[in-house]
Amino acid sequence: MLVFLIIIILLAIILQYMSMKNALRGINYNYTCTKHLVEPDEVFDVVTTLTNQSSRFIPFVRLSETIPFRVKVLHSQAKLSVDIGNNLLHISTTYLLPKSKLDRRLPVSISKRGCYRFRGADVSCGDFLGLEETTERFYIYNNEVVVYPKEAQTDNLHNMFGGFFGDMSVRRFMMEDPVLTVSAREYTGCEPLKQISWNHSARVGKLMVKQFDYTVEPVVSVMLDVNTDNTMLVENCFCLTRTVCQLLETKRIAYDFITNASTCNAISRWSYVGEGLGSVHFLSILEGLGRASCIATEPFFATVDKMKKKQYKNRSLIIIMPARDDGKHQAANHLQELTLKFVYGEDCLDDIHNDPETHM
Repeated sequence: MLVFLIIIILLAIILQYMSMKNALRGINYNYTCTKHLVEPDEVFDVVTTLTNQSSRFIPFVRLSETIPFRVKVLHSQAKLSVDIGNNLLHISTTYLLPKSKLDRRLPVSISKRGCYRFRGADVSCGDFLGLEETTERFYIYNNEVVVYPKEAQTDNLHNMFGGFFGDMSVRRFMMEDPVLTVSAREYTGCEPLKQISWNHSARVGKLMVKQFDYTVEPVVSVMLDVNTDNTMLVENCFCLTRTVCQLLETKRIAYDFITNASTCNAISRWSYVGEGLGSVHFLSILEGLGRASCIATEPFFATVDKMKKKQYKNRSLIIIMPARDDGKHQAANHLQELTLKFVYGEDCLDDIHNDPETHM
């Protein structure tokens, strides 16, 4: 009887040693997000994959996943806690059969604009006797979600741009395109000589000038300034910029974009987006607005100097800035070729409710 008991104890010690030594052997963890560019409060899934590549049955696995602060977990029965970095810890337990894979989808949403990085999880397995746990950290570096700024629901902005777009439509039919000739008319003496059509003049026996079509398309430059210490106003400016670009898309008016807002490294050259129109062009600006911080890379006056080098005739300029500033107005007014329209973040404090913190 004593020998049998000694054998049982030795066997338990051996199994305990083997379970501690090989507790996480063959265990792999990974997760990804079903969407990486989302609207505020849009629901997407975090897909977790836990794999047991060994031939062992693992009766206990604890999964402690790190979820960025401000991410809202929906419909989960797992335990939630907060770590020292204010991140959420989504803690769950399971078991793994030999040569098996466990997939789980966790629905989440984010209400605040910003760039959120999901950084992995701690995976713990118990020993044979259930006395200790072995833990390994699995880091995931390439999982991030960018939340766009909200659309600015403000009547003042739409009323302001009603007159602005009307002026642009009028100017469109006051400018002739020198490329497309639709007919000829009699020379009045006011037209330049290069506009005379010598072929038509020879046929009718008097001077005729080319009649051009009115097809000059309006073009707009959008400039975003974030040079202020008031992050709430900067957040409002991000929302206003999104709305202005959406209005230009709706009106089918081509536009380029320049800003002094900084972004994370993924799109470090986002400070200028060339002239364009369409979903790809708009989404590139929208992603930058989601990634942007409230820190300016340069003073407003330096951004104006860059704009001077890019200005063209018949181009309108919309400047979005946190608040009214006489010095900035004087600098912007030096852009004499451009028609200026100012939009202020302070005018929309009652319409846009954003948290002043930016998540980078």
